[in-house]
Amino acid sequence: MLKVRTFWCIVIFGFVISSSACATEKCIFSEDTVSEKQYAKSNAIGVYQWFKKSNEIKGVLSNGNLFSVKHWSCNHYGKQAVMVVGPQMQSIPSELDDQVLHLGKIALSETEFKLLSDTIGKKSLSLSESPIKRRVTTNEFDEFYIQVTIVGEAVFIEIKLYKA
Repeated sequence: MLKVRTFWCIVIFGFVISSSACATEKCIFSEDTVSEKQYAKSNAIGVYQWFKKSNEIKGVLSNGNLFSVKHWSCNHYGKQAVMVVGPQMQSIPSELDDQVLHLGKIALSETEFKLLSDTIGKKSLSLSESPIKRRVTTNEFDEFYIQVTIVGEAVFIEIKLYKA
């Protein structure tokens, strides 16, 4: 039963990640700001695959969680980082803030991470049957948010930021 649920979590995770590709597939990316090198040094990443054409990394973290980070920079700048946590649902509520910060530390620049950690520091995240979305207040980005969704026995964490 657990293997079937894990399979569906992976399928859903793949769909969520691939759905963001349509908006950025015609972008020309530059390795000036993002490259595989910044991820290759991370002890938090167990295994990964780097997609140079789309500046995207997908893989498994050292703690076993699946993750993906997509960067784009055409006329706009943005990142979308997603992580799947589970199926140990009983421990996730007490670790939710730490899990979000863990993903942020991997995916975000120092400035972006500071904004994220300040937001979580002001008010902790909590799980809910409905997806929760917390905006990160900043004048620098048009959109910057954290979204947490329970799917079966897993939790999907998304951090997304965008500026024109």
